[in-house]
Parts: sequence; structure tokens; C-alpha cells
Amino acid sequence: MRLLKKNLYKETFKVVEIFRTVEGEGRWVGLPVVFIRLEGCNLRCSWCDTTYSYDGKTYTVKTLEEILKEVSTYNLKRVCITGGEPFLTSNLDILVKSLLDEDYYVFIETNGTLWNERFKDLNLDRLYITCSPKPPFYFVNKDLIPYIKELKFVVDENLSLNHIIKPDFIDIIKSDIIVLQPESNKPEMVKKALNLQDQLLQLGIESRIIPQCHKVLGLP
Repeated sequence: MRLLKKNLYKETFKVVEIFRTVEGEGRWVGLPVVFIRLEGCNLRCSWCDTTYSYDGKTYTVKTLEEILKEVSTYNLKRVCITGGEPFLTSNLDILVKSLLDEDYYVFIETNGTLWNERFKDLNLDRLYITCSPKPPFYFVNKDLIPYIKELKFVVDENLSLNHIIKPDFIDIIKSDIIVLQPESNKPEMVKKALNLQDQLLQLGIESRIIPQCHKVLGLP
């Protein structure tokens, strides 16, 4: 572990869980990853499968030093920070910078509604932000948009083509970084995802249909 300023080691975070698994969603799918699930979320999606991440009681306060030590025991090079909503953690930038300084690739899963200005000072070479806009408004903070490397849409009864090709997303979706994820791997949502994919192709836009593969594999 590289030497950090002592005061940074004492930074604390509300951690729901830290565990090793296989990334089951998006373009990192199949890769071995250490997950850091932080507590708290500002949204309440009806199909959320991690409601325990924002119940206000299922977490442990850990120092940055404790987190880095635990992550290092897995001997992997990729770390995914998820929630809940990671950007609710005000000192998220300190955790991310520390992981980047330890030469990890860092993947952040966010609903896109929040932003942390201090991220502008981070080395973005090994930082991968996937944004999953949520219904009913599919709002994404404009300051976050330049840093998004993947847009992931849960294909549910709410999602429509207009939610995907919003003007704010145009530059991103032209770069072939759209993932359509059928809600809970339901067959009817797989069918809807295929239909949306065809509609996007008619507009000259490619997308990838990727289910929640960790659930298929029976992993957390």
C-alpha cells in the first residue's frame, strides 16, 4: 500500500459490503472485480434489488485505511464502487483517488443525478463511470456527462426510445456505449430490448443487450 497522508487514512465511509465477484452488468461483464457498496441512495426505483443499501442501518463505518487493506486481500486490479448512489458520499473523490493511486482500475456505477466537482482533478485514465439514468425523468447532471463512459438503461415498462436519444446524450450514444439491460432478466423485457435495439439501428445507433449475468451465474 502506498504511503498516504495520515489524515487521509482516517477518512471514514459508510460501507454496506466489500466482496469479490464477477462483474455482471455493462461492458466490464465477466471480469473479476472487488465491489465496494456504499450506503445511501437518493432514488427509490420499484425494481431495485439492493434496497438494503439505503435502509440506514445495514452498513459499517470504515476508515480509508481499512477499506484499502480489505480490497488488497483479493489481489485483483479492478474495483467497482456502487450503492445505492456512490455520489451521495461527499468524500467519494478521496476514496477513488486513493484506489487510483494504488494502480486499480476504478468503475463507478451511478444513477447520474449527482456530481462531485473534485473529480475534475482526478486522473481519468483508469476511471470508468457508467451512468444508469432512472425513471421517470431519466435526468442526468450536466456536469457529469463529459465523464460518462457508458450509458446503461434498465429496460422496464417505462423506458422508451425518447429516453435514450435525449439531446444531452447524443454525443455519448454516437460512441457505441449504450447498454440495454432487461429488467430482472424478464423474457418480456428481453423482447422489448430487442425492439429498442432495432429502433436505434434505424437511427444509425448501435447498442448492446446485456442481461444481469451475475444473476444467471448465481453470484452476488
